[in-house]
Amino acid sequence: MKHWSPEDLAFRCQRLSLRLEMLAQTFSQLATLGEEATAADEALTTLRQAKAWLELTAIDLNIDQAFELAQIQQQLSRWHLHWAETWATDSQRQDIARYSRTWAEQLRAIAGVLV
Repeated sequence: MKHWSPEDLAFRCQRLSLRLEMLAQTFSQLATLGEEATAADEALTTLRQAKAWLELTAIDLNIDQAFELAQIQQQLSRWHLHWAETWATDSQRQDIARYSRTWAEQLRAIAGVLV
């Protein structure tokens, strides 16, 4: 069993639509950080938070939506595994920013369906 931080547990207690919006904001922040080569530590912290929050959100979605979130989490894990190399490469940082913007939009679309 995973040990969640107090912040993660507080996140889990939020309405599903609010969790999705908070995740979207997290990805928007990651997209912005992806444009700044000097923000590696902050970006990694944001990425870790997104991975945890994806897991805490997916359990309340339908199977197709949960699968989408699992795919996002898988990509985040790939970046996390090779973080120093990933962040040091301009094209990969741009990929992080581009994907993060797309994911933020996807999450907002899922949240919109729930409202």
